[in-house]
Amino acid sequence: MAGQVAKKKPTASKGIRWKRSGFELMTGLVILLCALWVFASGIPMRGKIALNDGKMTYEGTLVRGKITGQGKLTYENGDVYEGEFKNGAFQGHGTFKSKDGWRYTGQFTNGKPDGKGELVTEDKVAYTGTFKQGIYQDEN
Repeated sequence: MAGQVAKKKPTASKGIRWKRSGFELMTGLVILLCALWVFASGIPMRGKIALNDGKMTYEGTLVRGKITGQGKLTYENGDVYEGEFKNGAFQGHGTFKSKDGWRYTGQFTNGKPDGKGELVTEDKVAYTGTFKQGIYQDEN
């Protein structure tokens, strides 16, 4: 067989290894694109984050990395707000409980009691009615 060149056939393992490597690369790319799509599309996700150098913690819904939706904000001093948020502010229905013993349950707008609600003082005196930008509106 002088003058003939032997032809080598690719081995199955090399072909499979190449295909597997390509498959893994494509799978990783698809996962990355899906993660970017979820973040960019504004699909709500549950999460827990520390804020203000760890002086506050938030656990609840995040949309595009912003505190939006239902959640709980706990302050280092013991104050707690649980309810609805929009772009990081209390917005909608919620309850704020002070470490000092008072609590407000009701509507919030831009972080302040605004609308129907009830404020119960540390002495258990209740003010039920309408609040405007954090101020109780005496209905008498």
